[in-house]
Amino acid sequence: MNIFDIHLEFDHDKFRDEINKAIVDKKVGYVCVVDGNVLSQTHLNSWYRKIVCGALVNTCDGGYIAKMCNDIYGTQYTAFNGPAVFTEYIEKPYKQILIGNTKETYKLIKEKMKEHGKDNSMLLYHPLPFVSVDEFDYELIAKKINEEKPDIIWVSLGAPKQEIFMSKLLPFLQQGVMFGIGAAFNYYAGILNESKARIGAVRFIWLIRLFEEPQKQWRRCWNFLKVIPVLKREEIKRRKENRKNA
Repeated sequence: MNIFDIHLEFDHDKFRDEINKAIVDKKVGYVCVVDGNVLSQTHLNSWYRKIVCGALVNTCDGGYIAKMCNDIYGTQYTAFNGPAVFTEYIEKPYKQILIGNTKETYKLIKEKMKEHGKDNSMLLYHPLPFVSVDEFDYELIAKKINEEKPDIIWVSLGAPKQEIFMSKLLPFLQQGVMFGIGAAFNYYAGILNESKARIGAVRFIWLIRLFEEPQKQWRRCWNFLKVIPVLKREEIKRRKENRKNA
């Protein structure tokens, strides 16, 4: 669905179909997991919106984003968030590479997979230096990834860095679907706690993270809160224009 000036796939089965087809066809591309932070950045920066719009498919990572859509269009969409996407695909028998985060988190993920009775032998890890997004040697990183021929490449650098990273790495890759997955590594590994509280379909993962990472998350939450009225107003206007032209 085209909404808030980007495309979001709210149909979870269609999202899975897009991913599975890309893997079978050995298609190269990336997936953006759109939460409030990503959505606010697409509104504030046209160059970043272009990156998000260049994805194979995007999933809605925020229950409140889905609620805004439902309020405007009378739909009943729900989010398919990053931790849920990661948990579903990391346990599938694909060759996968984790990029970013730490070696310790990678080990915890492998242990969790083993606890769940899943084969973790095809899960690899590629460390990255702690540098700005413009300082990575993308050609060298891609060379190492291409040697492994992965089906899935998980990128955990935080938004907007991970989306920029994927767009810059894309031209050098020969195979693999990239996911900009944020903190999903940490949720799966048990480093971060996923909120069980909810009102309807709206969960409060962001609230738990606000307490666990206050300095990092407060700015992101505030940026999203600031643009909500504008996003709603522009989308309502777009809906009226579409109905008028239909």
